[in-house]
Amino acid sequence: MAVDIEKTLKNITQDFEFFSLACDETTDITNTAQLAIFVRGITSEFDTTEDLLSLQAMHGTTKGEDLFGQVMSAMNQYELSFEKLSGLATDGAPAMVGVQRGLTALIRREMSRQNIDTSELVVCHCIIHQENLCAHSLKLSNVMSTVVSTINFIKSRGLNSRQFKELLSELESEYGDLVYHCDVRWLSRGEMLARFYKLREEVKQFMDMKGKPVDELSDDKWLCDLAFMVDITKHLSELNVKLQGPNQLVSALVSNVKAFEAKLKLWQIQLLKGNTVHFPTLQEQKPSVTSEYAAECAKLVHAFGERFQDMKSKVKELNIFATPFNVQPADVSDNLQLEIIELQSNDELKAKYNNLPLLEFYKLYVRSDEFPGLRRHVLRFASLFGTTYCCEQFSKLTLAKSRFRSRLTDQNLEKQLRVASSSLPSNIRGLAKEKQFQPSH
Repeated sequence: MAVDIEKTLKNITQDFEFFSLACDETTDITNTAQLAIFVRGITSEFDTTEDLLSLQAMHGTTKGEDLFGQVMSAMNQYELSFEKLSGLATDGAPAMVGVQRGLTALIRREMSRQNIDTSELVVCHCIIHQENLCAHSLKLSNVMSTVVSTINFIKSRGLNSRQFKELLSELESEYGDLVYHCDVRWLSRGEMLARFYKLREEVKQFMDMKGKPVDELSDDKWLCDLAFMVDITKHLSELNVKLQGPNQLVSALVSNVKAFEAKLKLWQIQLLKGNTVHFPTLQEQKPSVTSEYAAECAKLVHAFGERFQDMKSKVKELNIFATPFNVQPADVSDNLQLEIIELQSNDELKAKYNNLPLLEFYKLYVRSDEFPGLRRHVLRFASLFGTTYCCEQFSKLTLAKSRFRSRLTDQNLEKQLRVASSSLPSNIRGLAKEKQFQPSH
């Protein structure tokens, strides 16, 4: 099945007008580094494909040169040319983005060696990862340390955990247990804080019974801090969910981030005035002063402003792709100015643009004979990865190569991940016909 999917993918890649790569690295159960390389390509008819290009086992070092060698090997296997490479999404690790010897630097160097213009190559640090790093700027450590230590006391001991569940059952609580927090897992902080807040009375009662009272649970100021953290992490989690998912256009991802930045600025102003309308949990606690929480929002505003520079530097090109009727012709590159004027002057096309999905509009109404430059620009940006979300399927790799199957070969591991993650169907009927049925005895 994996070989059949691979053949199908190879046929599809031959029709790509542009493609981008998403690369991420992890280690398996045997501490072997595994580099996952995913491809997102688009044909001249705006058919997009996202799929696993290769899973490369790296038994030696994992420097930028090693990663580059694996990427070159995967591209050669599928006969992909650097001339069609539109972008590269990474996790932002030094081996990926190092200025001199990182993967991105070596790819640019190879493109220059082949006399390919590297100015159009869009290198993107995963937007989801950057959003997660921004969330770390929240500094109400007094809340996290108390919550985490309390949960660890209850959950890390079997007897305590069983007794706490029994207490919740006796009190007919809405929830049956607390939630662990792990920094690596998405959204775990928000879920943990929300569950802890809702069970705060039960937790206080249980800790008192155990002779380990948590004084903070009787402190109104600390409860206000906890309530704020519940609300702000909920907002961050909602943004995180919007950024997840396959086949997302990079323009939509950037729009979600821009919208969240605007919300943060609004919340900062409102909290300075004591307005907690968008923080319902905090509103329950009726805080007397909210300026401290406005300062926390300001930290997030600053963090979001400093990050996402790779995409913000391409905002004009993204606007041409996502909102071609709103850009000023004088602000676009010379080769697109006349085409943008022609497009914006056509009221019929504007009506179609307002009533159709973006790629469908370009596919049906922006023809290559009338708008060759614009169509090429759109194809290039439609092929971009904005995140390494597709690479986060390492959980499937962990299931395939577990401690019970630690001797699984590199080739079979790649095949299992390909079958588990691919959106391309395998020809089951054709494969079955190639097999001989068991003859009767």
